[in-house]
Amino acid sequence: MLHHSPMDQKIQYLNQMIEIIDTKVTIFKKNKSRLPQAAYTAEKQVLTRTIEDTIKLAEEIKPAPFSLINDLKALIKQL
Repeated sequence: MLHHSPMDQKIQYLNQMIEIIDTKVTIFKKNKSRLPQAAYTAEKQVLTRTIEDTIKLAEEIKPAPFSLINDLKALIKQL
């Protein structure tokens, strides 16, 4: 049986989070002009929190993926 290190599990989880964020942000950007203000604000808050949590996870990985972290920070500003 293969045992994954906690770091491997974090990397795997990080990759899954990036996929989810990519999908959600693409949909959000496509639809944001049609969203009512309350829905836009709520969706933006959820995406921002998710991205911030993903940044925290990325910072726990050694060596830290700085370009990914910077991309995620830039993504928050683009929402």
